[in-house]
Amino acid sequence: MSPRWLVCLVLGLANPAVHAQTAPVATSDSESAGDVDADGELVPTAPSAPPPLPKETPTARPFTDAVWTSGHWYWDDGQWRFKPGAWIAKMPGYQFVNGYWRQDGDVWRWVSGGWARSGSMEVEVPVELTSEELTTTQAPPQLKVETPPPAPAPNLTWAPGYWYWSGTQWTWIGGSWVAPPRPGLVFVSPRWVKRGSSWVFVVGGWAVRGSVRVVVPEYRHASVVVRWGHPHYFFHTWRRYPVVHHHHHRGWSAPVRHHDPRAHRRDGRHHR
Repeated sequence: MSPRWLVCLVLGLANPAVHAQTAPVATSDSESAGDVDADGELVPTAPSAPPPLPKETPTARPFTDAVWTSGHWYWDDGQWRFKPGAWIAKMPGYQFVNGYWRQDGDVWRWVSGGWARSGSMEVEVPVELTSEELTTTQAPPQLKVETPPPAPAPNLTWAPGYWYWSGTQWTWIGGSWVAPPRPGLVFVSPRWVKRGSSWVFVVGGWAVRGSVRVVVPEYRHASVVVRWGHPHYFFHTWRRYPVVHHHHHRGWSAPVRHHDPRAHRRDGRHHR
């Protein structure tokens, strides 16, 4: 074997590996693609820029201190889908910053929105929100009796179990110990409320002390399998990603902070 032929063989074997690492490759996963960030958490990615944000008309304000959070696009099963905006209770001392997609080379990475200190654009409590009510005409079963295990840490709160409707059947979500996203918040359990002939699911999570209005939702039912068209499909599609993070964002350009329902976030030329 001549040295020249050996060099050609080595280069020929190396080229496919280099191409596979540098060329964009469509994911074979039926759900969103994702990368691991500096904190070891999975971040949703997409192979192309999101479409322009559609104009949204917020629904009637559900209560006086409600804050409108704009909808956004998310990548699912090889296409862009839109998650409409939603109302959320205001967290005193904080303002809500909408999430956005940021280009990073050949891919687009999702930068979560969430709560930032008043006057700041640095998100301290990233969080995603649902936008539609989950209803069913079937009454939920009786709650199961649970015996909480010893708390693994002193700062944790016991979140009781609850029933969740997948669209075809009831699924029990067992209780667990959860950590507050910031001091001073109290946990509000998810619940089903009877309205006329239907049962409406009220998402649980963290609320300001003395209130039952959730400012940071907890979606422990995100692992339940649902089909397209389910009101909470967005979270089940992104179930591989943490829904609520408790850390600071670093190194991202600031979108428009949101105070007025008519305001829209901006991300360069791709978001209005």
